[in-house]
Amino acid sequence: MHDLNDNQTQDSTRNGSIAGTILCRIIVPLWLLAGAAFKLMELDWKLLPPPVRDLSGAIGEMLGRDPEVWLDFTMRFIIGSEMALAVIMLASARLARPVAISVLSLFVLILILVLGQGYDAKAGISSLFAGDCGCFGSSGPPPIAMLAIDGVLLALAFILKPSTSGSRLMHPGFIGLCLLAFVPAFALPERTLENDGGTPDSLDAVDENGWKLPPTTLKPNYFPQFEDWLGQPLMDQELAQLLPRPLPNGMANGEQLVIFYRGDCDHCQEMFLTYFSAPELETPVLAVDVMDYDTAGSLEFYCDACEVAELPAGPSYLIQTPVVLRLRDGTITCIGDGSSTDEEIESCIYGE
Repeated sequence: MHDLNDNQTQDSTRNGSIAGTILCRIIVPLWLLAGAAFKLMELDWKLLPPPVRDLSGAIGEMLGRDPEVWLDFTMRFIIGSEMALAVIMLASARLARPVAISVLSLFVLILILVLGQGYDAKAGISSLFAGDCGCFGSSGPPPIAMLAIDGVLLALAFILKPSTSGSRLMHPGFIGLCLLAFVPAFALPERTLENDGGTPDSLDAVDENGWKLPPTTLKPNYFPQFEDWLGQPLMDQELAQLLPRPLPNGMANGEQLVIFYRGDCDHCQEMFLTYFSAPELETPVLAVDVMDYDTAGSLEFYCDACEVAELPAGPSYLIQTPVVLRLRDGTITCIGDGSSTDEEIESCIYGE
C-alpha cells in the first residue's frame, strides 16, 4: 500500500498540465530572456532598480571596489544570471517550476520595494504609475505594470504544474550551457558616444582657466562619487570637465555655487524657487542641467540670475539631483547631494 501511494504521488508530479509546461518552460524563460536582452542592448546602470543598486553599492564598498567598475560588473552579472536561469528553465523540466517561482518571487519583492520608494505623498496614487523599473530597458512599462504581470505569472506558476515525465534533473553539458549564458553579458564591449562639444586634442589641451577641454568621446554611464570631491579642485573632476566652454567668469576666484539639477525634477524646481529666484544673488550660481531625461517634461526654471550650462546629452548620469557644491577659489568646500538632508543643502547654499 505504501509503495502504491508513492507511485501515485510520483505519477501526479510527472503528469503535470500542458499549460504548466508551456508556462514554466516557454513563457517565463522567454519573458526573462527578453528583459535581459533589452538591458544588455542599453547597459544603462541607472536602470538598475534602486534597491538592487543600493545593495550592490554596499557590497562593493565592503569589498573596497571602484564604484563604477563594480556597478558595471553588477549590471552584467544580473543580465548573465537572467540568461542562465532562462537556460535552466528551458533545459530542465524538473527545475523549471521551482526556478520560475523563485525568480518571479524575487521580481515581485523588488518591484514592491521600488513602488514603495517611488511613492510621492503629494502626487498620491498617480505617482505609482510613473517612472520605470529598468526591467525592459528605458522603454519598458512602469513598475506597477511589471508588478501586475509578474504577479500573475507567479500565481499561475504556483497553480499550474509542468510535466516532468521522463526527465532527468541534469542533462549532459547543462552546467556548460549555464556558463555560456554569461558570455554575451560580459563579452559586449562598453559603448562610446560622440561628443559634439569635444575638442580633438582635448587629451592635453586646456582652456584659459586651466581646465581640461571636453573630450571628443563620452562614456555611456557616469557615476560621480560626490563625497570624494570635498577639498578637491572642481576642475580635476571628470564630470566637471564635460562642461561646455567658455566657463562663466570667476569660477576659480572667490565664492561660487555649482548646482547639478534636472529640468524635470520638482525638488530642484522647489529649491531654485526658494533660494535663487531673487533678481540678484549674493553668491554667483552656475546651474548645470543633467541632460538624461525627456525634455518634454521640463518644468519652469526659477533662477534668472543663474549662469546656466548643460552636461552633454547621451550618457546616463547616476546623480540624485539636486546636488549643491560650494566653491572657494575653485576648491569644493561643501557638498549637498541626494544623500543630504534639506538642512545640510541649505547650509551649503548659505556657506554656514
